[in-house]
Amino acid sequence: MVRDGVAQKIRVLVVDDFTEARTSVAKLLQFEPDIEVVGGAEDGPTALRLARELRPDIILMDINMPGMDGIRATEAVVSEVPLAQVIMMSVQGETDYLRRAMLAGARDFLVKPFGADELANTIRRVYELDAERRARLGAVAPASAPGSVATRQGRIVVMFSPKGGVGRSVIGVNLAIALRVLSGARVALADCNLQFGDIGIMLNLTGNKTIQDMLHREPDELTPEVLDSILVSHSSGVRVLLAPARPEVAELFTAEHMRAILTALRRDFDYIVIDTWTTFQDLMLTIFDHADRILLLTTLDIPAVKNIRMFLDVCDALGYPPDKVVLALNRADSTGGIDIADIEESLRHRVAARLVSAGPLVTASINSGVPFVLSQPDAQISRNVFALAKQLLSPEDLARAESVERPAVATPRAGFGLRRLFRHRGAE
Repeated sequence: MVRDGVAQKIRVLVVDDFTEARTSVAKLLQFEPDIEVVGGAEDGPTALRLARELRPDIILMDINMPGMDGIRATEAVVSEVPLAQVIMMSVQGETDYLRRAMLAGARDFLVKPFGADELANTIRRVYELDAERRARLGAVAPASAPGSVATRQGRIVVMFSPKGGVGRSVIGVNLAIALRVLSGARVALADCNLQFGDIGIMLNLTGNKTIQDMLHREPDELTPEVLDSILVSHSSGVRVLLAPARPEVAELFTAEHMRAILTALRRDFDYIVIDTWTTFQDLMLTIFDHADRILLLTTLDIPAVKNIRMFLDVCDALGYPPDKVVLALNRADSTGGIDIADIEESLRHRVAARLVSAGPLVTASINSGVPFVLSQPDAQISRNVFALAKQLLSPEDLARAESVERPAVATPRAGFGLRRLFRHRGAE
């Protein structure tokens, strides 16, 4: 790792109430040339004191300790030593443990026992992701090389909802096309719902190549030419990265794969819309960390609002700035007696966009493979999506979009129902 032009090691503090466990971790890392164990602590209070004194980059924190456990110790560290990133360790791998660790502010989770490679790679990944986050927030401003030319980095918009059935994918498809129509910029739509992605169906697209074709390539092999050969062109001008044709392929993807894919897309496109799925794991955290905006979609029902509150708590714990999360309310005219102002007060987060219900139009657009912003651009739901897209444009693109009339885009030909579905599923 290089800091201020000088090669330095990642400084690690190990916290575990068992001396043997701390010694074992130190032995696993002793041959890593870029990682240095700078201290060990047997309990939470000692960990907090050493974190203040040693200022480590990474703290490996055991979750189960007498007195102040790893959850409480992590909360204290995040508050008092914010530059130290915590990786929680536990013999328990249940989802509840992972959720509690994330809410406390941990950046990753290791299940004991783990090997040297898994440990070292997790430390490096957390350290590097945190450096990128600080850079994006302006905490770190690396100097440009003399004579270098600044390049425009693409904006990543992640579609997410902690509850299914809220219209995440269909809004994401139409949003990507709206961004393209308004700005004329290079727009990519990536289906990262790796098990059951439906972007191809919604756009009536098939292709022999999918995101799976990026799996066995090194990051430096994801050149513009390679991306061009894998992404499929839609008639709107949006380039589409299709999901794998088989759900079991999702198990092959790692956080490192996803990071390389997002980095390549950011390099080659101005806007990248990422469709995801309803879960938390390393892949999703990697996507969230790389996002410029997380478009958080919800409906006005109590389970959805409850899950949104939990997700916003996780975002706070991860240190995301409030403006990174854009809260959008789908089917906003179907409140069911719930007042939107009350929801905003409860969530402590503004509803940035409201999209009306348009059941028959949305269903017809999905079944035909023609997005409604193309087939019915003047419908209220389409106007809502265009307004949302404007909130996500750069100031330059927004000024350009408001100074010219919306350009015409050819409406693609509709697909043919079930025949189109089976053709898509048999693409590979």
